[in-house]
Amino acid sequence: MRHGVLNPKKSISLASLARELDVSVTPIREALTQLQTSGIVEAIPNRGFFIPELNNEEAQNLYELVVSLESLAIRNSVFSEKTIKKLETANKIFKNASDEIQRINADIDFHNLLTSNYKNPIALKILSDLKTRIFFYEVDFMSKRENYADSDDEHQQIIGHIRNDNLEHACQVLKENWLKVLDYQ
Repeated sequence: MRHGVLNPKKSISLASLARELDVSVTPIREALTQLQTSGIVEAIPNRGFFIPELNNEEAQNLYELVVSLESLAIRNSVFSEKTIKKLETANKIFKNASDEIQRINADIDFHNLLTSNYKNPIALKILSDLKTRIFFYEVDFMSKRENYADSDDEHQQIIGHIRNDNLEHACQVLKENWLKVLDYQ
């Protein structure tokens, strides 16, 4: 998914994945069933597994959850200078990405670093699942430069607020950063 190979409404071939990964179909089916539980794929009886279609209501719900959980993580984290430097490096990688798939992966990496000091593994797992699903919304959004032109500046603002120990302002910019995709929908 993070390579941009799978798209909404596209069927997932168990046999192809099994050949590519050199495993039997059974672990592929089990993994897809777990992804179905997380809402990342959907199973249609007698037809197989698919990436669900995108819709505005789902986008609203997903992005609100991501903002809430990332804000919770930021408020409950301690940021060392080393982590701040890693965030700055991740933002440079995002800013210099050459296509939307690289940008999305760099953006997700930035946000994963942002929450990496949070000590709640359950919340981090839920965030990971949510970000996997919003990946498809991000592909559409990041396909146009004007849609993400301010994101690297917003990332830098988040870093600045964290450096100044103003986590509430960091969370406000984070919210603006994530929710602008909803204006695009």
